Amino acid sequence: MIIASYLVVSTCYSVGFSGIQRLAFPTLNTSNTTNTMFVLLTLTISICFVDFDHSYSFSQGSFVCNFYTSFFQFVLLCSTLCFLYVSKEFVGVKKIVNFEYELIISFSILGLALINICDDFLTLYLAVELQSLCFYVLATFNKSSEYCAEAGVKYFVLGAFSSGLLLFGFTLFYASFGTISFESIERVNSLFHCLMAFIGCLFFSTAVLFKLGSFPFHMWLCDVYDGSMINITAFFSTIPKVILLSFFIKVLFIVFSGNMEEFNFLLVTSGLGSICFASVAALYQKRIKRLMAYSTVSHTGFLVLGIFCSSVDSIKACTVYIILYILMTLTLFSLLFLSGINNAQQKYLINWTSLYERNFSVALAFALLLLSVAGIPPLAGFYSKLCILLCLLSKNHVLVTVVIAIFSSIACFYYIRLIKILFFTSNSKTQFWFGNGTKNVESFISLSLTIIILFLIRPNLLLDSSIITAISLT
Repeated sequence: MIIASYLVVSTCYSVGFSGIQRLAFPTLNTSNTTNTMFVLLTLTISICFVDFDHSYSFSQGSFVCNFYTSFFQFVLLCSTLCFLYVSKEFVGVKKIVNFEYELIISFSILGLALINICDDFLTLYLAVELQSLCFYVLATFNKSSEYCAEAGVKYFVLGAFSSGLLLFGFTLFYASFGTISFESIERVNSLFHCLMAFIGCLFFSTAVLFKLGSFPFHMWLCDVYDGSMINITAFFSTIPKVILLSFFIKVLFIVFSGNMEEFNFLLVTSGLGSICFASVAALYQKRIKRLMAYSTVSHTGFLVLGIFCSSVDSIKACTVYIILYILMTLTLFSLLFLSGINNAQQKYLINWTSLYERNFSVALAFALLLLSVAGIPPLAGFYSKLCILLCLLSKNHVLVTVVIAIFSSIACFYYIRLIKILFFTSNSKTQFWFGNGTKNVESFISLSLTIIILFLIRPNLLLDSSIITAISLT
């Protein structure tokens, strides 16, 4: 409600001010990032004072708030704050100061927040569409770029198709159970299993796996990530993953808890396919954003395999994984922001040749982040992947674990190849000068690197909260 009220006030002011005839219809080119961050920070602090011992429902049961939803709401707001904080200077330098930018970002956050707390399929669909429409606009925000236009059209067409699958699945749920409420469907589904409901679950899972960018529904992700602006790519690859993962877990573990075995083939195929395909396809990439896109597909595969384990430990492992993934990915994109503040955006890996000669601290930070994302011990990325592998071993999925270990070792090659370019490749004409960055980006990179390096020493805070989150759901 607070976000919606802020959006109404901000929209009325922005549109009204730019439409004043006496001022000759001025263009409102002032950034509203500070106001947006203030509202989100207020909400983040307020969540800490919510009584988590009880579950609250409102709007006639359409929305439910409990510890599980509040925790992921907290992660969503913190992630958005970090994204706005590190991209603020980059957006200003690139003159992306149209008031519509912050409004669309805020609308998408509102849609994600509603997805997190919704308790029936009708409100879920409306919230998903609100979030999706904002993403289609963000993908095409740079109107002068043909690549952005192409990315937006592909995203819109394929996203509309996935929304159709999602809506058709919800229709089958209503035809099977006569209700759209999560709680009512859970009670009816525990009494009997319906073939039509099972088909609806397949359509629902397919649509969610598409939005997550998991194999074989990842065909849109690489082109959209590569064609969009770098700050939009950072937003797409981090913020939505939190909520999409949380509500997918909630629906499969609570609403259709008795049907989990029937979805095992889809989940294990999608998870393994994501890791294997992305690990091999990324070897041939020469553009930095496409490399990041395939890395996202691989990490999504780990999250899907965590859901496949279907246990309290797997929910804990997925929670730890998604939080560390967001931290590492935002830090990587912060370095890309840093490189593009005083230069044209560097698109190719070869542009980073011998970076250590021009800025050793940035090259070292980049290398440590790449090693963490690859899962090299003792960095935080290793621990997140280890949690997923231990869950698979606890369920006796030894063959799946071995396959993941093999292809994760293959994936280390393209991370190490980029480190080789940073430190051990001779000078190239395509290299760029890497000067000092902004305080926002540098402070965030320093803090996140400290967490990534020292995570294994004191992981208790994240582990305890993830365990409580998993228990509260079950």
